[in-house]
Amino acid sequence: MPAIITHHLFGEDAAARLPEGLVSGEEELLAFLLGNQGPDPLWARFVTLPKQAALCHRLADEMHAGRVAQALFAFREAVNHLPEDDRPVGRAFCLGLVAHYVLDRAEHPFVFAQQDALCQGNPELEGLQGDVHGVIESELDTWMLWSQRGLTVEDAPTPGNLARTKRITRVAGALFSQVAWQVFGIEVGADAYTKSVRDYELAYALVDPAPSARTEAVVHLERLLMGHSKLMSLAHYVTWDDECPAANLDRHPWTDPATGEVRTDTFADLYFDSFDLWPAFAEAFVRGDQAAFEELAGGINYSGQPEKE
Repeated sequence: MPAIITHHLFGEDAAARLPEGLVSGEEELLAFLLGNQGPDPLWARFVTLPKQAALCHRLADEMHAGRVAQALFAFREAVNHLPEDDRPVGRAFCLGLVAHYVLDRAEHPFVFAQQDALCQGNPELEGLQGDVHGVIESELDTWMLWSQRGLTVEDAPTPGNLARTKRITRVAGALFSQVAWQVFGIEVGADAYTKSVRDYELAYALVDPAPSARTEAVVHLERLLMGHSKLMSLAHYVTWDDECPAANLDRHPWTDPATGEVRTDTFADLYFDSFDLWPAFAEAFVRGDQAAFEELAGGINYSGQPEKE
């Protein structure tokens, strides 16, 4: 996945390209931007019982792996069962989920290709693919924030990308609970997503910006408990550098893990190409045309791979 900052930047630009009135007012925009983080916050659930955390992690895994259109259109339908006053926020949130998918499907093969190359070339990274993935995305996050906005994570603290109101999290939690059961057969409470977002925010508050004494203390404790630090792989460093090896600005060839195709795209190429696809996906979703949406999606999941059943 692109990480939290890159998704937020994409969401801001994607919202600006929507027809006037489709997302209205500050609360609906915040709902769209939170939805635009997709299922990712579910992976951050940790301040709970292990069984409850595992259910959230499983839901995130399954949403990314398959049933993309089915799930997104189930979210869309579930909005109709909300109280009338909550529906505009619910619709904006669900449209944000679509934006997350559009960017994920384009960028994931690029990140996975780098992850595979690094892990295959260094035996010491065996079993740490997830951490390597996180480090790549964090580097891309800080580069995108600097190159697109001229800001660092000191100027724009990472937890701010999860700004929300109580209504937004209440509505989003209800929608996630409904779709989790309806589409994936996973039973999570209406507060599961809400608390996942809280934990996601907490994780970044603990480690960003890096390095710091707080970051080092958290990482040391996590390594004592787990042997490695997942949080360290998520941390963002303050940078003012226009160069970014992870972005492939020199257009070195890389192999798409899903197709075997050799490509030379940069991260920015794929990011901006996603904007070309975004209006068509958004229109199909807003119109409720699932067949058109599925044709656009082409059976590709959030990882840029064929959907899994």
